[in-house]
Amino acid sequence: MKATTTATNSPNASGTGAHSLGLLSGERFYTLARWLTIILLFAVVQFLTEVPLWPPGLESPPLLIVLWAYFGFSLIATLATFIPGTATLLSFAYLLDLMFISLMAFFGGEQTVIFFPLYLLPLINAAIRQPPVVGLLSGLLASTFYMAAFIGWRRLLAPDIALTILDYVALGLRGLTLSFIPWLTSGLAEHWSENNRQSVARARQDAEQALTEARAYRDQMRSLYEVAYTLSTTVDYRQVLEATLRESRKLVPFTAGFVLLSAGRSDELFVAASQSLDISDQARRVKVGRGLAAALRSTEPVVLPDISRDPDLQSFVTLRSARSACLFPLRANLRIYGLMVVASDKPGGFSGEQVDNLTALANYAIIALHNAQLIFDLKEERNKLISKEEEVRHQLARDLHDGPAQAVAAITMNVEFIKRLLERDPTRALEELDKLSGLAKRTTYEIRTMLFELRPLVLETQGLKVTLEQYLERFKGNSAGTEIVLEADGFEDVQLETKTEGTLFNIIQEAANNALKHARARHLYVRLRREGRNLVAVVQDDGAGFDMQAVLNSYEKRGSFGLLNIDERARLVGGSAEIQSAPGKGTTVTIVVPLEQ
Repeated sequence: MKATTTATNSPNASGTGAHSLGLLSGERFYTLARWLTIILLFAVVQFLTEVPLWPPGLESPPLLIVLWAYFGFSLIATLATFIPGTATLLSFAYLLDLMFISLMAFFGGEQTVIFFPLYLLPLINAAIRQPPVVGLLSGLLASTFYMAAFIGWRRLLAPDIALTILDYVALGLRGLTLSFIPWLTSGLAEHWSENNRQSVARARQDAEQALTEARAYRDQMRSLYEVAYTLSTTVDYRQVLEATLRESRKLVPFTAGFVLLSAGRSDELFVAASQSLDISDQARRVKVGRGLAAALRSTEPVVLPDISRDPDLQSFVTLRSARSACLFPLRANLRIYGLMVVASDKPGGFSGEQVDNLTALANYAIIALHNAQLIFDLKEERNKLISKEEEVRHQLARDLHDGPAQAVAAITMNVEFIKRLLERDPTRALEELDKLSGLAKRTTYEIRTMLFELRPLVLETQGLKVTLEQYLERFKGNSAGTEIVLEADGFEDVQLETKTEGTLFNIIQEAANNALKHARARHLYVRLRREGRNLVAVVQDDGAGFDMQAVLNSYEKRGSFGLLNIDERARLVGGSAEIQSAPGKGTTVTIVVPLEQ
């Protein structure tokens, strides 16, 4: 760029030479035209005089002598075009052309009119290369020369030939023609030059505008690249937000810019990143008023031509001197993360192109926030899965300890007791063996029930309905006196994916276990029905019920994720779960999963 500027602003080194070369080029063209004219004149003079053209002498006709003099002048003028510094002199050589043509018209006698068109060449040359005033004077001079040659021949060389009124009228018209042709030509040339200058100016403006647009596009691409590179090299959304504001300022200079994100409450935002924001504003938390709420709900950027009308933004000390602002909602799908705010001390807001550039950069901020949210959600899901796994382990350990482990210990003690009875009281040993057999059967039943709950093999061979029938059969005659009813008529033709079927069984199992353990219900209903392309499973009891909101609020302290786990597991197979309960009104768990296509 520096080299280009230097070359543009330093014309003295080569501009004069180029200008001189241009003048000489024009003079050479005129010289060529002059030689063509001289060749034509030789033919005309040969026709008029009917004498040999060579060699010229004192006895030759005056017309021929003038022609050879004109030939000599043209030869000198031609040589001068190759000599530097003669451009100024050659620019007035057309005056001598006019003089020679006038002399030839004077000696041409009655054929004066033949030489009239020869005036046009030097006059047009003068009109193009000289100012309009000089062209007009040249025309008047040529007109004077021509009329003097015409009248002089009549008065001096042919006084016997009388001039009529028609001759004078024709002479006057030719004189007017010679007078005004240079002026008209000069005007046309000036108009043409002005059009050329305007065309050049427009072309230069178009080139400068194209260059400006190209630079703006380059800067935009560079800024997008910088933000994209930051996004690809870090998972810290704050770095991406800072890079977005920094690169936005390069594209659209603003007074201050910052990003407001949700502070965990629906009506409060905090400053997550900023550019040129006062220290007191960087730690500010903002209550969402009408203006910010409208911007958060909007799907397009909101331009504020007068920032003083927004009290939410006026709470920032930095923005009290700003005149306009633009708010960009940061949202992905239905999730709203916050706002990007840029403010300027210039009135009138931001142009459409500036808003488009800032929107493109704000989209990267949205991606960063969305990625951060996904990472957070994945960590939460991982923690829940780990917690659930630990809970299952502990539950399995408790069930094994309280059930089969205790039973096996009792069997071991009874075996030792029976061994002693065989020595002391064999008849009583048979009674104890019957008790031991019953204990072993109950233990086997408990172990099989636990294995069935962990992964029933019948689910893979006979389907969900048979599995539920066998599972619920085990709880009939339970200690709580709850009657269990399975309603699954017309369910035989329903097909589920293996993963979906196993997940649905586990959800129904957990809902039924919760009802049997805590609901103290008289009835427990398990219903299966098909609705379109979905399977709907309902586990309903008429037991004690519970306060849903109270349970949800205390979930982190309870250490149990059973209730929430129902909905999470349903979503893992593309379904959903809804729990409805109230104290004294029982509990209803509704699970919807897609059928196999």
